[in-house]
Amino acid sequence: MPTAMHLNLRVDPTQYISQIREVPDYDYIHIVRQPKYMVDLPLLNEKVHYLNEIFSPKEYVERNNISLLHAHHGQLGVLLLPFKEETNLPLVTSIRGRDATLANQPIGYLDNMKMLFERGERFFPVCQYLADRLIAWGCPPEKIRVLYGGVDLNQFNYRTSHKEGSQNILSIGRLVEKKGHHVLMHAFQKIRGKFPNATLTIIGRGELEEYINSLANELNLGDSFRLLNHLPKDQVREQMTNADIFCAASLEAADGDVEGIPNTLKEAMAVGVPVISTNHAGIPELITNNKEGVLVQENNVDELAEALEFMLTNRELWETYTVAARQKIEQNFNLVQQLQQQAEFYDELVAPYKKGEQNSVTPRKKDKKNKKDKKTLKNTEQPQQQVKYDDESVEPSKKDKKAEKVKKALNYIQQLQQQTKDKDKDKKDKDKKDKDELVVASNKKDKKALNKIQQQAKDDDETVASRKKEKKAQKAEKVKKALNKIQKLQKQAKDEQLGG
Repeated sequence: MPTAMHLNLRVDPTQYISQIREVPDYDYIHIVRQPKYMVDLPLLNEKVHYLNEIFSPKEYVERNNISLLHAHHGQLGVLLLPFKEETNLPLVTSIRGRDATLANQPIGYLDNMKMLFERGERFFPVCQYLADRLIAWGCPPEKIRVLYGGVDLNQFNYRTSHKEGSQNILSIGRLVEKKGHHVLMHAFQKIRGKFPNATLTIIGRGELEEYINSLANELNLGDSFRLLNHLPKDQVREQMTNADIFCAASLEAADGDVEGIPNTLKEAMAVGVPVISTNHAGIPELITNNKEGVLVQENNVDELAEALEFMLTNRELWETYTVAARQKIEQNFNLVQQLQQQAEFYDELVAPYKKGEQNSVTPRKKDKKNKKDKKTLKNTEQPQQQVKYDDESVEPSKKDKKAEKVKKALNYIQQLQQQTKDKDKDKKDKDKKDKDELVVASNKKDKKALNKIQQQAKDDDETVASRKKEKKAQKAEKVKKALNKIQKLQKQAKDEQLGG
């Protein structure tokens, strides 16, 4: 069974775990950048590894029998390019929302994404809207395969719409601007006068938590509003089952951040809760207005308030919406079918690579542009001596370190040998010079010069002998002092023992 190596933002239940751990006929290794991204410890097992601990990609791939690389975010795809270059494995990148925009992206992100478009084999946007974004950026359309996130229909069972008079409105999602929770709260405040028994519950946590609580006070929502932080999945399903209306007021944030298609919206439709959402990103691919639910313009308080009022007033229409919604999920967003589709997309790439072939879509061109792009990637993603993974440096392998140490040791030995040779050469040159001078002096019968040379040699020998004698005396003195010190310490210890 081939193994896919998945690099994900973090390990928690929100990160499409099924698309990593349940792909038919494929084993998996779940990679995160470093231990701090291991958010949900119960999901930790022997197949969860850390990217910053992989020192040799080739050895790692061989040891784990990896056949394919799958990055679950655009930036993570860029991050895996050096890994791909070293291992020559096909690289797949999922695109989920913000990574198809320039929202809060690092400098050079678009250039790196264009490089990823050229070198990556496949791209899995979670909706056609994001696929169109990638094509507009320059991604070859033949490399794109839209892969919707699926819903486990065994966990989200359909129930008929509530007949009693409750009016519980529910929204689930991180407390960030693009979820539109603030717009929903304003719309809810507008209809409270007509529906005094209506309630609004938001489940989520995030950077806007303080703002959401403050807004609830400002709008005087009182007991009709609840903000619940993170809940276990079974409790979230319970809240969804007990809801009368589910609302996802998604919008494009001020910084350009967008949704793909909210998973919670699919789950509500599977359960049989009437849904209200917006004409945002890939949501119209999921909901046709007035068929599977009601859609309004994003970031429009008045339209959203009218949709809430319409749903609460026309309770008899709920079952029509919910039956159509369940059918839509079963046909296009069934988890089993989507995972099978993912496996087939994998097969397109793994089979050619098993035969040792290159990418059948677009062979990599080794032209000047590629060299320039590779140089750019090295400058932005990996220093010359280290591979950089998301602001974390992974040092060279232990094998490389050992080789480097051996190399340094050999260089040092060679330097010592060279110094010895130089000294020997200098000595030989000096001896030869002295001998030549003696010969010259002898030939000229210059006894004075001869005597002078001999005297100089004698003086040099005496100087050397004197220095040796002096050093010997100094060494003896040091030894004597050391022995005296030891004797004193021994005597002191003995006295202390006697005193004790």
